[in-house]
This record gives sequence, C-alpha cells and structure tokens, in this order.
Amino acid sequence: MDQSVAIQETLDVGENCLIAVQCLLLLNNGTESRLLGLVEHSREHALFVFTHRRMAITGNDVTLQEIIPISYDFSVVEVSSPDELAVVGADTRVRVTFLNDEMELKLPFGSHTRLFLTEVNRAWCDVCEQYPATPKFAWLTKYQKNSNESGSLIPNATRKIKKRGKRYLCFLTRVCLLV
Repeated sequence: MDQSVAIQETLDVGENCLIAVQCLLLLNNGTESRLLGLVEHSREHALFVFTHRRMAITGNDVTLQEIIPISYDFSVVEVSSPDELAVVGADTRVRVTFLNDEMELKLPFGSHTRLFLTEVNRAWCDVCEQYPATPKFAWLTKYQKNSNESGSLIPNATRKIKKRGKRYLCFLTRVCLLV
C-alpha cells in the first residue's frame, strides 16, 4: 500500500509527497512507529515525519511530528553493526542529522527502502546543484510550531559549503566530491 497518498492529503497545493516509507524510530527505551515522507516544493525538499494510528490510508490517519529540511545542514548515513551486516534481509538502520539534532531509524528491508534512500540522496544532490543559492524553505513556515514546542526543525539559516568545480558526485551522506 502506497502510504504517500495519506501524506499528500495533508499537504498544500504545489507540495508533492514523492515517496513515503514506514519505519521505526529507535529510542533509548524502545521503538516507535513513524511514517517518513519526502516532500518537494519548487526544487526544495524536506522529510516530513508523521506519527500514525494504524496503516496510513488517509490524511486523518497521520499527525505531523516534525519536518527536517534537506539543506547543507542535513545528512543521512546508514549505520549498522557487524551483526546486522551478517544477516541477509536485515532492516536498514540510518542516522538522520540536521543541525545539532539527530535520530536513528530502522527502515524495512527491501527495494522500497532503497528507492526511498535514493530519492533522499537525489533531493540532497539538488541542493548541491543549486549552489551558491541557499534553499529558503519559506513554504515550511506554515507548518512551524511555536518556538517553545519541540519537534520542528526548520532552520533560520543554513551553512554554505565551498566548491571549486562544476560537477559533483553526491553520496547518501552530506558529501559531494568533484569528479
């Protein structure tokens, strides 16, 4: 079941949920189920993190928990222990970092997770291609929570990275290499 439809129902006109994946948020004392959606608006992308009551079928089944803009301050890195690497069909653990905040997620084994991570990487490469322009994320302000509440990761500004050439190879992490 494509759960991006449920996320799409919560978005405004001009915003598009490209892909969604259900995952587990790894906490110190257990796990909690989350739904991640990669949302695009005018070549800017963000990860929308939702809680959900059950299998998300409609927008009423999900609640927006936080937004992670894909900018120069964003990274996604696969993290696995040697034990996990030895198991064929093991879930994929990733660490998502934005500014000083990070979360670890366990995504289900399979081609859909690979496709999701590929699309996130492509979104980050769009940030590289737009250099020196810095994404503004003005479209996210309507989702921003009160500054006293936790959970909204919308930046006031993003760092710029220095580049010397025109062609870059972007990886799943926040690294671009000149090719």
